[in-house]
Amino acid sequence: MVVQNVFLFVLIFSLLGCQSEYDKWVDQELARNVKIDSVFFDLRLGESKEVYFKKCWDLNHDRIITQGRSYHLLKHNYTDTTEMDGKNDFYIEFQGVFNKDNKVKGLDAKFSHRLWSIWSQEYHADKLLPKVLDSLSKWFPGNAFTPFDLDSDSIPRVYVKIDGDRRFRVYPIDTRDVAVKIDDLNENN
Repeated sequence: MVVQNVFLFVLIFSLLGCQSEYDKWVDQELARNVKIDSVFFDLRLGESKEVYFKKCWDLNHDRIITQGRSYHLLKHNYTDTTEMDGKNDFYIEFQGVFNKDNKVKGLDAKFSHRLWSIWSQEYHADKLLPKVLDSLSKWFPGNAFTPFDLDSDSIPRVYVKIDGDRRFRVYPIDTRDVAVKIDDLNENN
C-alpha cells in the first residue's frame, strides 16, 4: 500500500512538473483574473452576436469596413501615412466566432499586403509577419509576442500574446495571408 501511494504521488508530481512553458503562461495569466475583451474597432469578446453585427453594420455604414474576399469576411485597409509608395499598406479581413450562447468568443482575421502577388516576394506573408506583430503590439499593449515552435509542417511556428484572458495567435497561412486568431481563454478552459 505504501508503494502504491508513493507511486501515485510520484506520478501526480511528475505530471504537474511536465506542464509546458505555454501552459504555465496560460495558467499564470488566467490566475491574474483580469478580463481583457477589446479587439478591433471597439468590438468586444463576450458581446452578443446581435451587438457585434450592429457594430459591424455601423462600421460599414461609416465606410470603415467593407465586404472582404468572401461573404463572411469584413475588410479594413490600413495605410501607413509616413510611406507614400504603398509598401507598408496592408488590409485585414475578419469574422466573429460565436459560442453556443451567441456570444463572441473570438475573432478570426487575416492580414494581407495590398500589393501582394505571387511573383512579388517582398509582399509575401513571411515579410508581412513582422509588420503585423509590430502593429498588434502597438494597438494592444501588454505582454510581448512569444514564438512557439510546433511539430507541424503546415504551421512550424506560431507567435502568441496573452494578456489576462485574451489570447492572440499569429502565423503565416500561405504566401499571401498572415492569420491572427484572437480568443477568450475562458471559452477554452
